[in-house]
Amino acid sequence: MKKKQKIYPWLMIVTTGLLCGVVAGVFTQVMGLFLTPLANSIGGGKLGSVSYYYTVLILAMAIGTTLVGKFIHQVNVSLILIGAIIVSAAATWLFSTATNVIAFYLLAAIVGICCGFSGYVVQGVVINNWFVKKKNFAFTAGAFFNTIFLAIITPVSSQIIQANGWRRAFIILAIIMLVIGLPCAFLTKVEPAKIGLLPYGVSSQAELTNSAEGDGAEKSNNSGTSKVIFSLSFVLVLIFFCFNEFAGNITSLWPSFAEAVGFGAGTGGAIATIITVADLILTPLFGITTDRFGGRKALPWWLFLAILAPVLMIVANQARLASLALVAAVPADAISVVMGSGEQVFAKDILGKNFDAGYSYASSLTYVVSAFATPVLSNIADATHNWNIVVGIVAICEVVVLLAVIIGENRASRLTK
Repeated sequence: MKKKQKIYPWLMIVTTGLLCGVVAGVFTQVMGLFLTPLANSIGGGKLGSVSYYYTVLILAMAIGTTLVGKFIHQVNVSLILIGAIIVSAAATWLFSTATNVIAFYLLAAIVGICCGFSGYVVQGVVINNWFVKKKNFAFTAGAFFNTIFLAIITPVSSQIIQANGWRRAFIILAIIMLVIGLPCAFLTKVEPAKIGLLPYGVSSQAELTNSAEGDGAEKSNNSGTSKVIFSLSFVLVLIFFCFNEFAGNITSLWPSFAEAVGFGAGTGGAIATIITVADLILTPLFGITTDRFGGRKALPWWLFLAILAPVLMIVANQARLASLALVAAVPADAISVVMGSGEQVFAKDILGKNFDAGYSYASSLTYVVSAFATPVLSNIADATHNWNIVVGIVAICEVVVLLAVIIGENRASRLTK
């Protein structure tokens, strides 16, 4: 049992990280590789006809996230995860048989709900329950395993599509989901007490009780839905999530920005590559800094980088310096880092005992914003023909996020004294 106690909390980081990658990551990031061949095959040659997949997917994710947040502690999470993996794999296989966009959208709705049932909200709740100490590091470590998986599966999927065609590639991807996802789902437990263990950082139940009594931004156990969503803490979390997620959608548009302002497709591809490589370094660094200094001290510095990146991009555009745009790609990854682990860290800091419910509700509402963020930013670029305006909006959004952090973390600090 002692050996299991030492291993299992860290195992939760690995399993939840891989689950996020094998379901949510595949259907959000890797699916982008399929859109062009899908458009040519079932979309009448129009990319726009299949790109609404993302809108359907994210709205369905919001539904799945809301549902799982309501009963995550009342059910066997392993069974829910296993079911989500099996349904996701079956839907992925059915993608290979799609002959029209209607079927494609219906399947997007199904896998979107599965993403909600096995994605980032479940990861956040599980890690929050399994760690008392090094919690911020654990949040980020889970995101790191997700990043590693996607860094591997994305180029592999691209090669599979080129070598075997998109239909067979979906079948192979379904098999990969089952091979990786099912063992992870079986091992994942929502909280250590379910298998007679303690969270990392405490050595006895009494120590855990004392820690729980001193933890949380709000002393009262506001577990009711209305009490959670009408609290100032929840409002601040919602502001953080929505503005940060809206700004985070610029990540997929940096290549378009580079090409539109005249830097060329090569520079756009280089920006995307630099962001991916930077993520492998900045993600663990985020975990180390937030764990050592806490969210109150560390988050503002990371948001400074998130604000600096779009400012540098605007300067690069004005000065016609493609090299500066490449440099700006490094701090630009901070937007993605804060959008992932940063949301979990901030929500944990100011929601306290209400983390599970508050994080779930905030994520659900944020998915709705995220579903339309990329089209909104793209339409602004089309309407104004000025990417500086688009990038400037991103910077303003991150300033709002910074203000939410300053207010929220100060409030949490006062309430826990």
